[in-house]
Amino acid sequence: MDPGKQSRNGLYSLSDDNIQMSAEEDKLPFLISLQATEASHFSLLMKNLDKLEKMFSDSDVITLERDILQQLKRLGALRLFHTCLSRALKSSTLLDLSDGPMELVEETRINEPVTDHEGKVVVQSGKKEQRRLRRKRALEKGNDSSMLEFSSKTIPGNKISSRRRHLISRKKKLKITKNEAEMSSGVKLVADLEKVRTMLEEETGQVGSLNSWAEAARVEKKTLQQRLHHGWQCRDELLRSTRSLVVFIAKNYRGLGVAFEDLIQAGNFGVLQGAERFDQSRGYKFSTYVQYWIRKSMSMLVARHARGVRIPFMLSKVINQVQKARKSLRSSHGKHPDDTEIAKFTGLSIAKITSASKCLRVVGSIDQKLGEGISAKYLEVMPDTSIMSPEETVMRQQMIEGVYTLLNGLETRERQVVILRFGVGNYQRKSLEEIGRLFCVSKEWIRKIERTALTKLRKNGNSLQNLSHYLYM
Repeated sequence: MDPGKQSRNGLYSLSDDNIQMSAEEDKLPFLISLQATEASHFSLLMKNLDKLEKMFSDSDVITLERDILQQLKRLGALRLFHTCLSRALKSSTLLDLSDGPMELVEETRINEPVTDHEGKVVVQSGKKEQRRLRRKRALEKGNDSSMLEFSSKTIPGNKISSRRRHLISRKKKLKITKNEAEMSSGVKLVADLEKVRTMLEEETGQVGSLNSWAEAARVEKKTLQQRLHHGWQCRDELLRSTRSLVVFIAKNYRGLGVAFEDLIQAGNFGVLQGAERFDQSRGYKFSTYVQYWIRKSMSMLVARHARGVRIPFMLSKVINQVQKARKSLRSSHGKHPDDTEIAKFTGLSIAKITSASKCLRVVGSIDQKLGEGISAKYLEVMPDTSIMSPEETVMRQQMIEGVYTLLNGLETRERQVVILRFGVGNYQRKSLEEIGRLFCVSKEWIRKIERTALTKLRKNGNSLQNLSHYLYM
């Protein structure tokens, strides 16, 4: 190769390398400054990242608030929302006023740059606080206007609604009262027609037909059928409407020895009795009036069937009065009252209270066991009062012997008349006429013999004195 060419090539390469080195040296400070600015921007971005997130979230919250307010306005509840929110803000402002120094500190902190624990400065915007104050003022203005409208419009509406409810309830009560009066009149009509039928059957002695029933009631057959159907319908409707009242009263008579279904039937019978006697012109409600007849019917059923021994209804009423008086006096005075106190409390006589106390005794069974775990019965331990004791048997034998020794002092006819007349021994007592038939004499003759025998016995004073102590056995 040519050495001149090689030298030129070497020079060219050296010059290119020098140019590249100079260019790289020029770019180096620019790159360093660019990296420094990027690092500072990145650090500033990282410092204010939380604040930026809060600003974007605040903008989202504002749009969300606008959407909610628009929806409330469409529903017509915007005024109510403003009033409730203003009340909440007022309560919160009152609490904030109590903590005044803290607010001053917070206001100074808002206007000052925020510093974290590392001492780094972060710029904070005051737009959020301005928006909050602006919303607060707008809500307070809306609260004043809405409260005026609320006081002028909503209260009369409540008054109107309460008046309307009162009128509706009053109309409903009047309708129920009218229906009850109509149903009771229908029941009365059926009761009168049934009375006519029973009188007809008693007179004729046969089952009355529909034609004869209509003739006795002085109506046509078709009219009679219509009245009967109307009355039976009123009866069924009345029993259905008073079912709850009958069940409520029947619960007070449970556990007295009568089935609950029987109490319901007695209550229905009382409803029909009350409907027959109900008079709307007196101004009483049907349900109030019929309670008396329901209770009376159930009380009569309990008095008739609740006890093993039947007690008259009036006496059972006295028993109930005595029981209530004892309970009230025991709770008030703290002791068991006597018959005199009960008589003053109830106004009853002592004789009635005594008879009622006797009826209150519980009738038990002699086949009942003495207690739990004891197999013995009352029948096995109760004494038999029909059997005399040995002492009584001996005294009775001595008395009979003394009587016979006293009668031995009489004549035979006199002794026989006295034994038959007074039933001495195993003989039954007989009249003077019966004894005269036995002896084929008149009763006057027997009376004369009896008088003579008794005169002789009275003269024997020692024997009578010995027998006198047997009178107290």
